[in-house]
Amino acid sequence: MLLLLVFVSFLGLGASAPFILALGYVWVDTFRPQDVAYIILNQLPVAFIMGAGAIGAYLVFDRRDPPRMTLAGMAPALLAVWTTITMAWAVAGDFAWTKWDWAFKALLFATFLPYVIRSRVQIEAMAQVYLFALAANIVPFGVKTLISGGGYGQNLGLAGGNAGLAEGGQLSTFCLMAVPIAFYLSKHGQLIPRNLATNIAYKIIIVLSVVTALGTFERSALLGSAVLGIYMFMRARQKVLFGTVLAIATAILIYTSSSAFMNRMNTIGTYQADSSAMVRIMVWKWTLEFVATHPLGGGLNCYIINVIEVPGDGVNPPFVDHSRAFHSSYFEVLGELGIPGFALFIAAIASTLLALRRLAKRCRNIPHLAWCVDMSDALQSGIMVFATSGAFVGLAFQPIFWYFIAMSVSLREYVRRVENMTTTTAAPGWRGRAVKATSGGALAAVAGWRQR
Repeated sequence: MLLLLVFVSFLGLGASAPFILALGYVWVDTFRPQDVAYIILNQLPVAFIMGAGAIGAYLVFDRRDPPRMTLAGMAPALLAVWTTITMAWAVAGDFAWTKWDWAFKALLFATFLPYVIRSRVQIEAMAQVYLFALAANIVPFGVKTLISGGGYGQNLGLAGGNAGLAEGGQLSTFCLMAVPIAFYLSKHGQLIPRNLATNIAYKIIIVLSVVTALGTFERSALLGSAVLGIYMFMRARQKVLFGTVLAIATAILIYTSSSAFMNRMNTIGTYQADSSAMVRIMVWKWTLEFVATHPLGGGLNCYIINVIEVPGDGVNPPFVDHSRAFHSSYFEVLGELGIPGFALFIAAIASTLLALRRLAKRCRNIPHLAWCVDMSDALQSGIMVFATSGAFVGLAFQPIFWYFIAMSVSLREYVRRVENMTTTTAAPGWRGRAVKATSGGALAAVAGWRQR
């Protein structure tokens, strides 16, 4: 009943503030209440209801300040179109359409989000919804890991099975992506009062996120954690303090890690002796050979046609594996969407990171935009985790990654609007004086920066 109440609350509040319906869709897409609920919600098309409501409310009530046409903003839409086109020659048949059904909607909604997520409050609200939706898996999995030590392939979270957040690779990656968001919210959050209790709560989520990620025993989680720590250290203002905490945390991790965890991580350097890792490399080799003859890709889920001949190693005999998944976001896109889709995918990541770096540099000396700098750093850190862990997990079409791209577009557009208002403030005549009188000191400060 609690989940039903949350669902109805999103719908009710969305009647007066349409962007809340978009947040409701993010909650549904991240938390997936229909997979957890025992009554009502598991019988309803909750994603369709929330998504249709969000888009309908925008078209009827909220069409203002649309974002600019940028590469990062249009990349999800272009990929959605190209994904649909590739269905004309998809080799997986109905299996391809099954993936298209959710991948297309994820890309399309990520394109839509910057149209309704425009202000600081809305950007923060989206970050909060993402973090709290994910916390439903972070908290139980993290606590159980602290008690039991975790393990590879164990379902310790809220969801069961081997898909979505129940799959270790996805869960660990998205938990690590949540860490910089939680750091940002603990420092700049406005929707929830900042005090000792909320600060402790955010820190607990941060700790449990890392514990959950490492508790999955996924090798990609260890690599993602290393990149996250390094990138956050590089972006930190108090590098000595952050580095000290990071070093202590690393020492504690090494000291408390079980032998099973260490044995699992040691296979990173001895992949030839690990059949799972070796098969993964053979699949990547097959993908490169497939794209050499199919440069436009084989359509979604085209891995179903692969046949992998794994040679013996003196201990294990040779064997043949069929329909082995890509286990890499990059090879997933390359195999399914070919060279054009791969180029769009890489362009979306690279252009987003570059734009966020420029935004942080531009806003660094503007006091009232300090939150934009830290939000930019958080989004960069999250995307870098995806770029690293995603190299070993097939996450290319997962909504959470594209929500990070959407939040990045929303943040850049927010800064652009502030700068445009500042330019208007500085304009001569009565229009400039009128805007200045109603804008307050914040815009005046921006005007001063613009002049400098």
